Formats: sequence, C-alpha cells, structure tokens
Amino acid sequence: MKIAVFHPGTQHSWQTATALQNLERLQFYATSIFYNSDKWPYRVERFLPSGLRAKVHREFSRFEHRALNPDLVKTIGFYEWLERMAARGGFARAAVKLDQFGNRRFASLLASEIRSADPFALWGYNSSALESFQEARAAGRVSILDRTIGDWRYFNAAMAQVFESHADWFPDRHMAMEQLVIDRDDAEYAAADHIVCGSDYCAKTIRDHSPVPGVADKLRVIPYCFDEALFAAAPPPAPVDRNGPVRFLFVGQIGMRKGVHHVLEAIAQLPRSQAELTLVGHMQIARDVFARYADRVTYIPTVARHEIPGIMARHHAMVFPSYFEGSSLSLLESLASGMAVIHPPQAGNGVTPDTGILLKKPDTQLTLEAMLALIHDRDRLDHYRAHAQTEARNYTFARYRENIARFLADVGLD
Repeated sequence: MKIAVFHPGTQHSWQTATALQNLERLQFYATSIFYNSDKWPYRVERFLPSGLRAKVHREFSRFEHRALNPDLVKTIGFYEWLERMAARGGFARAAVKLDQFGNRRFASLLASEIRSADPFALWGYNSSALESFQEARAAGRVSILDRTIGDWRYFNAAMAQVFESHADWFPDRHMAMEQLVIDRDDAEYAAADHIVCGSDYCAKTIRDHSPVPGVADKLRVIPYCFDEALFAAAPPPAPVDRNGPVRFLFVGQIGMRKGVHHVLEAIAQLPRSQAELTLVGHMQIARDVFARYADRVTYIPTVARHEIPGIMARHHAMVFPSYFEGSSLSLLESLASGMAVIHPPQAGNGVTPDTGILLKKPDTQLTLEAMLALIHDRDRLDHYRAHAQTEARNYTFARYRENIARFLADVGLD
C-alpha cells in the first residue's frame, strides 16, 4: 500500500516523503511550503532587485528538496508563511494562533484527497494531524502519527522544577503547555493506528504520561537521519591539541528546555586555558542573565543551515544537556562531523560508549564533570571523535529508509 505524507510545515517530513518515494510507496506529499521557482510565492524573487533577490532566494531555498518528484507534491494553503513571519517578528502568541488555524485549514483542504477512492494510508505529524486522522478513520484508512517531540506533560513537570531553581533565567514567566494542546495530542494518539517516535526516550514520555487506552502498543521508534548533503563530506577528525583548550559547542535554541543553563554554569567554572564554548542559535534566556557569562562564550545567532558543518568542524565536542526533545538532529550532525557528544537520555540518540559521555540527567555538576573528563584525557576525547563518524552511519538516509520499510512490513502495510 502507498502512503500519503502530509505536514503544513516541514520538520523532517520531506525526508519521510523522499524515503517512501525511493521505496515506490509515496502516494503524494502535501505541504504548505515547497520551493518551486515557477509557482507563487517563489515566483516573486525573479522580480526583486539583485541584493534582495539573493536574500529571498536563500530563505526560499531552505524549502527546496530536489530529490522529491514535484509531480508527487501538493502545496496547500499559505498560513505557514504567516506563522513564520509572526514568529520572526517576535509575535509568539500570534504565531501559535496562526499555526492552529492554519493546521485546521490545511486539514480541510486535504479532506477531499482522503475521501477519494484511491487506496493509501496517511502519515502525519503531531499537532497537525487530528482532523485528517479523524477523516481517515471514517474512510477506513490507516493513520501513522509521527510524534517529533515528547509528551508535553513530561515537559511541564520538568520545566516547573527548572523554574523553581532558575526563575531569573526565563525571559518571561514560565509558560506551561496549555491543557488544550495536551488534550489535542491525546486525541491524535487515539485517532492514530501507529505512533512513530525518533528516540526511545520520546516514546517513553508518551507511554508514561498519556492516559489513552492502548497507546503503548501503538508506539514504534524510527531514528531520524542527518542531512548527508551537508554533512557526509566531513573529513575524519584530527587529534586534539594536547595543550590548547577543548572547544565545546552547543547548537539549538539557547533556552531552558535545552539545558543551556547547565552549560553556562559549567563553563564559568573552567579556566579559559582549558575550555572554550560556542553557542549557536536563537537566544531564549534573559539577556541580563546571559550577560554574566558572555565573556566566557562565543555567541552566534541563528545561521543558515549550510554554515553549521563549518562551525562543527572547528569544535571538538557537542555538549547538549537537554530536558525535552524528540531526538536532537544536532547530535547526529555532530557525530557526522567527527565530534564527541555529551548529553542525557532526554536529548535522544547519539552517544555510545565509543562516542561520548551519557549524562544520567540534565545537571550542571554532571555536565561539568563530563567536560572535565574530556579536558583531562585527550586520548579519550580522540577515541570518541575517531568513532563518531562510524556511529553516524546508523543515522544515514539509507538507514532511515530501511527502517521505514521494516516498520511498514511489521505493521502489515507492505
């Protein structure tokens, strides 16, 4: 049976669609954003002045996926663009409302495809699949929910504890995920026939927190893949200088959910001669708090994706004590770049005994001890780095495609 993949945004949906296309199993890929220079709004770039045209093209090209057959792509709606503009402008609440409205509108436009006589199953993504899955159930179709983040009840409990100890780090008071969103997630769990997650820990949060009957039996783990077009050409890592500082890196939203406070508190206890830290991502902690640590870090705001490989190539180890993920792609990219990794189970896939240090939990002292271990044992650091790219082969697109094929066979959709 063929599979229709749909997502009003992107996430890794284009990789799922490409894998199914390569398996000759893709019915269609429906999304709001897919670069095609001959269609609106992408056509506008040809009428812009050269300088502005280049900037707009860089933004549009983030959504160009040449491996996908455009004849199998259906572009539906435009609210994703409005949501992104609101988010970029700092209007977070408006972005959330636009996201919710846009997802419902997307589902209504997709409904006619679901009601068609063509035999296919649906593969949708969290927070945007409920109405389509309900339509699919009425039509007798199988629905697969790709849950790209853990259960929000776990997030709320974890962040409530962080807020108690680090309230001044939050740029605003801690905003727990609304019960309305959690209830919708439970409805998606119930409507789905199968739920796939990117890591064991992500699946565990659903199993432990959702009251939906039978939800544990629906869960499967399909690890994500890194973007080989960007990272596959990374050279083998060279031995680390025995005398210079170890260069640590953190890539992701610079926020409390990602555990950045643990990294900053740790680096503040290390001399400059032993450790350097670079943060890459959108700042989401209080600026006055960050100012206390600014002289100990190099901060790089959000950059284009194609710049990340070069940044990783200049560093030795990724430190990522996150509280809540689906599974961090930055960790897989770090492995592909030949970096050692430090993270807790909550961050997802990446660390093995040969590639880095698994923290028992997100914690400042544990993070500091792990960083010190690599600083004081450069042979150990070199060992992790030398094995990282071998481990990364478990997260290639080919492996992801194989895992999807195996999953479909296991659930009787071969």
